[in-house]
Amino acid sequence: MEASELRLNNLLMYEDSIVPIIGMENNDESVIVKINSLTSVDYKKLKPIALTAEWFSRLGFKEAYRSKSRVRFDLPNYCRYDFDLDSNKILQGFLFFGNYIKCNYLHQLQNIYFTLTGEELKIEPAISAVPKVQITLS
Repeated sequence: MEASELRLNNLLMYEDSIVPIIGMENNDESVIVKINSLTSVDYKKLKPIALTAEWFSRLGFKEAYRSKSRVRFDLPNYCRYDFDLDSNKILQGFLFFGNYIKCNYLHQLQNIYFTLTGEELKIEPAISAVPKVQITLS
């Protein structure tokens, strides 16, 4: 992952946590990324998040098609992403007007979506992060 791929609001892994980029500063040796109000780290310490079926669900995509060689996710009324299950991965990526734009990581998909729409990709919290409803018996 190169520093030039990063922009504000991208989600990345830092240690064992998913963190947003809330600021960036270029110094002489590297790019320093602010991930919360108290913490800034060298961008090389951040790791990309691989796109998975769980991430597509959190992004609002729905599985639309599945075969032995491909799984397609649709974002209703907007776009598609294909996972090519073959080893050559020729037909994998963000599908835009019949062309595949290669992106394997969440920050890349966030960047493509923002470039095309001017809006941030909405991300739902993980199921485990949703507060449990407490039921009171009377």
